[in-house]
Amino acid sequence: MSEYVLLLHKERKFLVRRGVVNTHVGRVDISNAKIGEKVSAGGEEFVVVEPTITDLLEKCRRGAQIIMPKDAAQIVAVTGVGRGWRCLDGGSGSGFLAIFLGHIVGSEGKVYTYEKRKEFYEKARKNISMCGMDGIVEIKNEDMGNFDEEGLDMVTFDLKGAENLVGRAFEHLKSGGWLVVYSPHIEQQIKVRSEMEKSGFSHIKMVENIQREWKSVAGYTHPFPRGIMHTGFLTFGRKIA
Repeated sequence: MSEYVLLLHKERKFLVRRGVVNTHVGRVDISNAKIGEKVSAGGEEFVVVEPTITDLLEKCRRGAQIIMPKDAAQIVAVTGVGRGWRCLDGGSGSGFLAIFLGHIVGSEGKVYTYEKRKEFYEKARKNISMCGMDGIVEIKNEDMGNFDEEGLDMVTFDLKGAENLVGRAFEHLKSGGWLVVYSPHIEQQIKVRSEMEKSGFSHIKMVENIQREWKSVAGYTHPFPRGIMHTGFLTFGRKIA
């Protein structure tokens, strides 16, 4: 479990450790506040709640480019990853996808993640710990090409040269297991799909998620002029062997 709690206001939220907390309307002491308890500061009311994994991820420090929640959620939706799954994630980057998956597989499962760059490894390791994923997510400061975990339910790649690891992923997946490759560039995904076909993967598909938020102003509703548009392509394949 995370050591943090969420101080929830009608307009803002604060992910904090227990103690005296500074907010936008003043200081409030939540040292002994219970989950669900309401506290006040500057005439404004807050409620103390358990943070979700999304709240915790928002607090994590970023280094390498992350897989956005909309893409991570698509991975879950397509593969059906659930409690008890054993997953491999390479490379870790800031650890966001490994943490997201760790939250889903729970203590009955395991997520192994590889990051060869020391500075990214250290940041991801701290993020994993902050999100309470120690013991569920195991991070290794090694090159992804050295992975040896067997009988995996899912392998995810977010790295250059992922097409060169497709065959190895096939060997280390259990029958029915999934390979998911993320890249912002279509050229890599074309190579990945070709290697998936050669290696024997089935049910191959490539998707792109575009998300656009809407707002209402003075009684009129329209999309925000900016949004989370292209982030990357996801290519999925399933081992049938």
